[in-house]
Amino acid sequence: MTISEIAKLAQVSIGTVDRVLHKRGRVAPETIKKVMSIVDDYGYQPNTYARNLKLSKDFTIGVLLPLLHSEFGYWNLIYEGILKAAKELYPLAVRIDMMEFDRTVPGSLLERGEALLKHTVDALLLAPVVPDDAQKLLSSKNIPFYAFIDSPLPNTKPVSCVVQNPYRGGFLAGRMMNLLTKNSGTLLTIQTHRAAYNSVERARGFAEYFANKPEFSVFEMEAPQAKTMDKELNVFYQEHGDVCGIFVVNDAIHKVAQSVLLLGRKSQTTMIGYDLVEHNRRAMVAGSVDCLISQRPEYQGYTATYQLYRKGLLNQVPEETICVPIDIILPENLIDEKGWCPTL
Repeated sequence: MTISEIAKLAQVSIGTVDRVLHKRGRVAPETIKKVMSIVDDYGYQPNTYARNLKLSKDFTIGVLLPLLHSEFGYWNLIYEGILKAAKELYPLAVRIDMMEFDRTVPGSLLERGEALLKHTVDALLLAPVVPDDAQKLLSSKNIPFYAFIDSPLPNTKPVSCVVQNPYRGGFLAGRMMNLLTKNSGTLLTIQTHRAAYNSVERARGFAEYFANKPEFSVFEMEAPQAKTMDKELNVFYQEHGDVCGIFVVNDAIHKVAQSVLLLGRKSQTTMIGYDLVEHNRRAMVAGSVDCLISQRPEYQGYTATYQLYRKGLLNQVPEETICVPIDIILPENLIDEKGWCPTL
């Protein structure tokens, strides 16, 4: 039995099991008893490969993410999950070397990625949200192996891909729109990053849900700039008097919802978007957002880090694809900042 298997049975982290087995660090007595009971029942065989590698050098994971403060803190949530895993794996010589890139600047992902690879990294954890740049970076011979979070990338070979199926997410958004919308009519999908694979697939899934429902018409719009959003949405409402729902393919739903409120159109418009970032949580509590689809960003970062650890230090075969559950957040199951569900 391996450390990871013991950790799973004991429902604790790998780092905790390591501390118990090597009698270092502070661990609750009841946890020690549980871990040692499992060891006694099943036995424990140290991973010689991991032990030897640990003694010789650190295992450094290069992390390449969009600016952590961008997109309303979504990427920071992913990074928090990475840091949580790194903290647990620190006794096993796992280290993190992180660089940020600006996905709105052409070439930024490639430039920052190449700079990161000049450091000594043993694996790469990447959000391939700029496909062309990511493809070019991954052609480098300096990457031993890599894993993806947030979005898959066709025609690549990551050792693990911890992502939500974007087509299914968009299709589910369509189903929720159909359930929550009082009347049939015109629906608007707002795209934010047309080059991003997951954004395109979400929009495609949403449109295909309504493909056999002639009572609905689906249009698509490039995300307006903040200074022109009110104007562009107002024009769309004037051209389509029967607008009944808007789907935003990422976490900018609260910005669009604010414009819809200012235009006095919320009563006729169901608002659906992505991710339980703080801005979106507040918008749902206030009643301007009706449904959110969560991608569990912390889980993505945490799980992908462990998959690279399994490959690099334990010499195990990671799970090639780990599908992130598609969580549906509604006002009924949302917890506000005081720990209570909002009044309905």
